[in-house]
Amino acid sequence: MKSNKPYSIKRQLTLSVGLLVSALMLLSLYFNFQSAKHEVEEVYDARLGQSAKLLLLTLSVSSTDDALENYKTHFDHWMSSISQVSNANADNDQPTPFGHPYEQNLVFQFYQQGQLTWSSVSELPPLSNGPSHIGYSDILKAGEQWRAFQVSMPSSDALDQFVVVAEKQKIRQEIIHEIALSTAVEQLLLLPALLLLLIWLINQYFRPISEMRSAIAQRNLHRLDRIYISKNTTELAPLIEALNSLLAELEQAWQREKRFTRTAAHELKTPLAILRLNAENALKSNDPEQLREDLTNILKGIDRTDRLIHQLLTLAKVDSIGALTFHRVELSAMLRAVVADLVPLALKQDQDISLNAEEVYLAGDKLLLEVLFRNLIDNAIRYSGKHSVISVDVTQDRQFIQVSVSDSGPTIPKAVRERLFEQFYRGASQIGDGAGLGMSICKDIISLHGASIEVTAQEGELNRFLVRLPIRLKL
Repeated sequence: MKSNKPYSIKRQLTLSVGLLVSALMLLSLYFNFQSAKHEVEEVYDARLGQSAKLLLLTLSVSSTDDALENYKTHFDHWMSSISQVSNANADNDQPTPFGHPYEQNLVFQFYQQGQLTWSSVSELPPLSNGPSHIGYSDILKAGEQWRAFQVSMPSSDALDQFVVVAEKQKIRQEIIHEIALSTAVEQLLLLPALLLLLIWLINQYFRPISEMRSAIAQRNLHRLDRIYISKNTTELAPLIEALNSLLAELEQAWQREKRFTRTAAHELKTPLAILRLNAENALKSNDPEQLREDLTNILKGIDRTDRLIHQLLTLAKVDSIGALTFHRVELSAMLRAVVADLVPLALKQDQDISLNAEEVYLAGDKLLLEVLFRNLIDNAIRYSGKHSVISVDVTQDRQFIQVSVSDSGPTIPKAVRERLFEQFYRGASQIGDGAGLGMSICKDIISLHGASIEVTAQEGELNRFLVRLPIRLKL
């Protein structure tokens, strides 16, 4: 089974960057060493070639035995003086008035007629690869590896005189290593400092994440406020915005749940208490008429409680909807079904109810639209009184599909109209048995559909609820 153990992005990033930087610096050291080696070899090879040419030109001009002997005497004197001064100093690498001690690692040899005539180091055997050889070569002599350059005069008797200038390879390697090491030490000392700087920078750049983690850890059911961090970043901003949006939705859901619980407890308490009282009276009653009245009150209480529960559940559903998914709805057919369901209530009060609607289609939530118009028509039936006339009319123009629910009942006072859509407000509590939720539910459904509702009630005219659905909802 694959492990889903969490890992630290910060640790992985720090380790990866540290290894990458270390590898790059080591690679840089390698290339620096190769470059230093190449440059040193070029410089020293050039020095060998130039020294050999100058020496050949000098010796070829005066190559008599006396002149060579004189040169040798002077040269031996200089080398001897260098050795004496160098041995007398604590540091034998310091330059002297007669030259540098490193000259002892250089050797030159002068050849005539293919024979070694003069060597700066007498005990060293010939380093020449033969009179015909010209140029650079690597030679192993006397247990030492030498880098040599041989040159002869460009004349018909070129092979009569030639010079070999050679240098110990270990001296070259020592210089190359010292140059490379001097650079490497600086980079190796810089590496820990660079790694520490990278760790510090990563910690700094990860601080907003740590701050956000701390802020999220502080959130709970009783604290769902927005998350703020002191230094927001482009990468974290969308995440924080999404979290804040989620927290806002959770806060709203939590508030809806608390409101629903409080509402249900408050609204159900009274009808249940009345039901209990009527039941107790029925148990104690010996009068058939009184018993019948108590049982009738119990049935009415059950009906009111059932309606209240239905309204509470509808309110909870409407409150929980964030956005609707619209579907094609035939408005006229839906209204006919709603009116048909409510006709028995109208007949009980000898009311005349009618529907005037042509075939109209729109986009919306069919269930919520049914709840909307059922509440409006049901309210008209309940509160307009006996023998009233109720009319449902559907019209449309260029901007709206309009549904009008009107009745000929008592005129709704202005003070009632202004508060009609507030939750738990009952404008005619002496007539109806509602909980004051129906109009509030209607307003929420209308808001979800982007529609509007208007209540008009003039003295001597019909009470009218006009719902305007935007023409953009029409399919």
